[in-house]
Amino acid sequence: MKSCFVLSGWLLTITCWLLASCSSNLLDVDVSKVAVGPVKVQRFDQEFFSLTADNISQKLPALQKKYPDFTSLFVKNILCPGGISDSSCYPAIIQFVSDKDMRGAYESCQKKFSDLSVTEAELTEVLRHHKYYFPDKTIPGFVAMMSGFNYSVATTDSVFAIALEMYLGNKNKYYQMLQVPSYKQMKMQRAFIVPDFARAWTMREFPNNNKSGNLLSEMIYQGKILYLADALMPNVNDTLKIGFSKKQMDWCREHEPDVWGYFVKNKFLYSTETETIAKFTGEGPFTTGFVKESPARTGVWIGWNIVRKFMKENPKFTPEQLMKEDDPQKILSLSKYKP
Repeated sequence: MKSCFVLSGWLLTITCWLLASCSSNLLDVDVSKVAVGPVKVQRFDQEFFSLTADNISQKLPALQKKYPDFTSLFVKNILCPGGISDSSCYPAIIQFVSDKDMRGAYESCQKKFSDLSVTEAELTEVLRHHKYYFPDKTIPGFVAMMSGFNYSVATTDSVFAIALEMYLGNKNKYYQMLQVPSYKQMKMQRAFIVPDFARAWTMREFPNNNKSGNLLSEMIYQGKILYLADALMPNVNDTLKIGFSKKQMDWCREHEPDVWGYFVKNKFLYSTETETIAKFTGEGPFTTGFVKESPARTGVWIGWNIVRKFMKENPKFTPEQLMKEDDPQKILSLSKYKP
């Protein structure tokens, strides 16, 4: 009997361990049966850079027909306000695709991104998770582009465009030439393509409707966007979702009580001052007022933790219900957040 008891206890321990392992991430759901077609990123970049002074009058209308929701937006917002219907924009287009540095960046992209199959597979997984949580939402299409180092992603109602030259890798010669700050270069790597898309997509689908305009509302809104990143990319590292280095993430985890205490003690949470909100949620090399080892957007990171705690404390809340909840104070109170 004693040996049976020991064996039973051992089996119970193993069973509990397995259950704990399986349930450690409740957002790591099975989406294998979610019906989403495989993503194919269309190479608008290649077709656009095939334009010449001799063929533009024929090829540009053909591009507009093939990419009706995107070509006009691209030309109007990046190259020429007149758009593709204005033939006076043709010289600007040809200058863009012929420029030595832009052409060099394009060729670098063709080498680095000759095969987008891995990125396409990752995007497909994001779409599967999105459809799992939001089955009635429209699934976008994807194109690759060259934005002239202006945008990482661009959107229309039905298409997301990925600017390949924005992901050539940290310390790329073009970033050095353009004097891009190092904290921005850190995120200009291929691994950030899918997280950048997921964030841009969810922010487009769920704009910030809270009208209070204080720091807490911005922290909670950004925290909700990052929680959706958790849901759409459950196996992606947190550093990629928020754009922190490992050292910066470690600093945040070590100093979380201090950062939260600083916000509370100085009554920043309900401040509506633009400068205060930007200080704790805006981009930069670090958070002003904290040590240089800190990342910028410490307020966003705290907001993420509040939302995660809220969802843990309220397991019946779905991601869709979370995004519809526009009361940041309610989320804070029900989260029982106390680092």
